Amino acid sequence: MERRLLQIALAIVGLVAILFGVTGLFFGTSLSGVTLGVTMEGYVRFIKGVLIAAGLIYWSAIPRLEARGERIGVVSFLLVFGAAGRLLAVVGHGFPTVGLMVSLIGELVVVPLLWWWHRSYVRRSAAT
Repeated sequence: MERRLLQIALAIVGLVAILFGVTGLFFGTSLSGVTLGVTMEGYVRFIKGVLIAAGLIYWSAIPRLEARGERIGVVSFLLVFGAAGRLLAVVGHGFPTVGLMVSLIGELVVVPLLWWWHRSYVRRSAAT
């Protein structure tokens, strides 16, 4: 049962990453009301492409959950480390959008909890 719940959680987190990524990739910052030059717009869209890749990597771990710990760990680390940069921007400049707040919660709370849950599950599974 726990395995199935963890697979569902990975599927949901992967889907959210892909949806946020696709939206940003195709619409850039236009939905946030922020206007940027082509250099920054390209940077935002690049990062959104990376977010799509993160979601796809989470999805790729679902079938062989117990064997994909390194994959889940690397992607989780990248997302949390990237969120640290976002958090520094918020500390220095404040929250510009609700979307940024949602992203920070996902990256600094949900992602580490998912990683921890996966590691705990794998350890318990190996012990039995």
